[in-house]
Amino acid sequence: MDSKKLYKSEEGHEKIMAWYESVVAKIDAPVTSVWADTRYGRTHMLAAGNPAAEPLILIPGAAGSAPLYRRAIEHLHKDFRVYAVDVVGGPGRSDPNPLSYTDDSYTIWLCDVLDSMGLDKAHICGQSAGGGLAMKFAIERPERASSVIMFGPTGLARARLPVKIWLTKVMTKRDENALEKDLTAKSIRPEHTGESFGTYDRELARSMALCTRHFRLDRSLGIYDEDRGKINFRAGLGVLKKFFLAEKKSWQASLTVPSLLIFGEHELSLNPYKICTKAEKVIPGIETHVVKHAGHGAIFDQPEKVAGLMYDFVYRKVVKDDSGDDSRPRIALVEHG
Repeated sequence: MDSKKLYKSEEGHEKIMAWYESVVAKIDAPVTSVWADTRYGRTHMLAAGNPAAEPLILIPGAAGSAPLYRRAIEHLHKDFRVYAVDVVGGPGRSDPNPLSYTDDSYTIWLCDVLDSMGLDKAHICGQSAGGGLAMKFAIERPERASSVIMFGPTGLARARLPVKIWLTKVMTKRDENALEKDLTAKSIRPEHTGESFGTYDRELARSMALCTRHFRLDRSLGIYDEDRGKINFRAGLGVLKKFFLAEKKSWQASLTVPSLLIFGEHELSLNPYKICTKAEKVIPGIETHVVKHAGHGAIFDQPEKVAGLMYDFVYRKVVKDDSGDDSRPRIALVEHG
């Protein structure tokens, strides 16, 4: 697909990529661009950390991109080889070839990414829809996942569609600057839960605002019928089901790799405490945490705290179990906030 078809205008494309480059330039870590060749096109990643360290893949949510993980990279690169991914068909540097959330495309694509980098396995992490993809990958290809770490993932429970917020705040704002302010309302008035999309991260809000105004999410999600010139209703319902309904408990229970589930306390569309309790009953051995002062993207809102949880989980539960050696110096959770 022509990359321009993923954007509503050339000006919009330029605005999104200008934001992308400006955020990458601010990352306080030695970051490099690496590329993976896949059957779906070239995949770009922001890489940081010792190449010999535990490999950790960070997958963004729908219409997300690698720079959103900028602050997480700053904390995680000291202990992991971090790869923040631009998903193909998304608003980043990867090839503009959208995949489907309703088949095995993303699992195949991620296997290709690992193969291209010469990795037998990695810690697979994802935010929101990216968390759902990480869980699906770990279930379908457990031999390729050292562990799975999910930040506010889709697929675990029925979520409330934020129709009121979408209609009253998003669709009424034609300017991304005004929209950005609304999306970060909780960073100004955090006690007003449920009145915004629930993020404390202004760069995340900026990205959401820009993509809402300038990015063709319908094409990125693979639900736009190019021949008929309109959204495929059946395909759209399939994606909504993936985003807002729970997968079968039997499917969730088949997740057997070491699993870490992290929510922000101010999740917009579900009760994180209830979901964690349910997940602990369904998924064998899953570890769960609800992070204070965080919205839907805890990894973005509280990156230091979440990085501490990730480090402790991997080096206590995964690396130790594989090697039997727990002698590696461990960063105390208090150092991560």
